[in-house]
Amino acid sequence: MRSKKLYKIYIYDLLQKIPWIIAGAFMAAISLEVILIPNGLIDGGITGVSMMLSEVLGLSLSALLFILNIPFILLGYIHLGKRFAFCTMLGIVALTVSTGILDVFPPFLYGNSILLIFIGAILLGMGIGIVLRNGGALDGTDVLAILISSRTSYSVGESIFIINIFIFIFAFLLFGLMGAIISIITYFIATIVVDVVRT
Repeated sequence: MRSKKLYKIYIYDLLQKIPWIIAGAFMAAISLEVILIPNGLIDGGITGVSMMLSEVLGLSLSALLFILNIPFILLGYIHLGKRFAFCTMLGIVALTVSTGILDVFPPFLYGNSILLIFIGAILLGMGIGIVLRNGGALDGTDVLAILISSRTSYSVGESIFIINIFIFIFAFLLFGLMGAIISIITYFIATIVVDVVRT
């Protein structure tokens, strides 16, 4: 009887987190499709790799997001458990679907590019942070960052930023120095927001 009650509590708690994970993924998708990509900037992590491959090869960003994140979902399942793997899968699917939907529409935010990039960084950080706070992740490197954070003194946000330094080196080769620098600054702001929202 007690185990049945605990199971109901577990399911109820999980159901409460699902809308937040979907909302966080949608916020991140808005940041990517409406602000960052139209301004020639990239995200970090597997999302950033997907964006670069999409740019170079002309492949669907949403499809690349899903395919490239599968190994990290399995990694999360092995090291962080079934619930984390489920929440991460949900977040990545929600991000994939959201970017696919938003990709159909032309960019609709115009104005001061610096202000837009700042808003994009905050939206991205909030989206990632909300999903992390509710037990999932939006990107394979978020999974690695959680594992690093659990074994070192680095926060999740710091770990994400360190991992992504290598990705931004490739961004420099693809988008040039200015695009890479602005991408780094944008992602740095996002990682600060991730830590604030997550805690």
